[in-house]
Amino acid sequence: MAPTPFTLSSTTRSWPSARVTTVRLTGHVDAETWPRLAACLEQALAISAGPYVAVELGAGAELSDGAARKLIRLVLDGAGNTPRLVLTGGWSSAEEAAPGPERTPAGAGSQSEAEVHDLRASLRTRPLIAQAQGILQERYGLRDAETAFDLLRDSSQQHNVKLRTLASVFLSAPRPADGPQWFPGRTRAPAPELNFAPWLRRSRVPRSAFAEAVLSTALRCVRSPRGLLHVADPLIGPQLEAHQGIPDALLDHLTRGPDGAGRGPATDAMREGRRGALTDVLADARLTEETRQALRAAGVGHAWYVPLRSASGESSGVITLYGPPPGPAPTETEWKALDLVVVQAGEWLDWHRRTVMLDALEQLHARGRALAGKGRG
Repeated sequence: MAPTPFTLSSTTRSWPSARVTTVRLTGHVDAETWPRLAACLEQALAISAGPYVAVELGAGAELSDGAARKLIRLVLDGAGNTPRLVLTGGWSSAEEAAPGPERTPAGAGSQSEAEVHDLRASLRTRPLIAQAQGILQERYGLRDAETAFDLLRDSSQQHNVKLRTLASVFLSAPRPADGPQWFPGRTRAPAPELNFAPWLRRSRVPRSAFAEAVLSTALRCVRSPRGLLHVADPLIGPQLEAHQGIPDALLDHLTRGPDGAGRGPATDAMREGRRGALTDVLADARLTEETRQALRAAGVGHAWYVPLRSASGESSGVITLYGPPPGPAPTETEWKALDLVVVQAGEWLDWHRRTVMLDALEQLHARGRALAGKGRG
């Protein structure tokens, strides 16, 4: 019998309940292995002493499309139960690695591809939002998960930040001390100048609009036809924030990370804080064969990786710029123009994280305290 692609354990985590029952996926899950996983999840829910059972998708986890649909359905359908299932980590589609019994037949149309893309989006965003809801509900004694979701949504909309981003920052922030303010004594700084985009001087400009402006300017600086911008997330790593000129097939692949999956030249550039250039991106051994095939199909030959860093030196994101195989490299003057954009972009992201995101958390804290205990018997 093949090894079981998941394990059941109890681990200490910085969640409301210190002991969290965890089911960790480490291998291939498809129609054949799903019944065993379902039984393991039932056991975990039965023995859990806390409000959550964490389903951790490890680096080697592979879910068939059918297994991913069933797992998401369990998470969404059980939102009102205690304990609740929450998802953490990332996943890759087993069907992309090799043909299998659940693989969509060739020519089945784009509807199935769109559904798989939505599944991946759900697996990236639902876990964070579900965890944030649960912690809000428990921390402030809210009457139900819907009230907690309303708090997240309202703060997200008021401060022009994505719900997933707010949930991630909320989960990674230190627990507030007793008192009316989450961050007492904090000084709010004005938004830094963005000379390349003077129309973005408003303090509440959406980060997505900022990212689009940064990427558009970067592409013009080096005369590149296509590129992406990933912003560092405190919990789940680089997240795609803007893209231009990327074919759908390649875009779906790169939403998993700036290098498709795992470590690669873009993540290395972001971690090391140094610009990287590949005159033949298809020959880079750090990229998986699947990534190289996706790039080859999109007509990509050159790649440049430009990290975004804050004034304190922290990584805040990475810009990936692509070019066709026979194309000129950027000139020194073009690189200098791009460097000016990158410095301002890094400063703005650092300001946004320290100011706008903390403003949003302060609102959550104030509203949560105002509603504390209301509606409970």
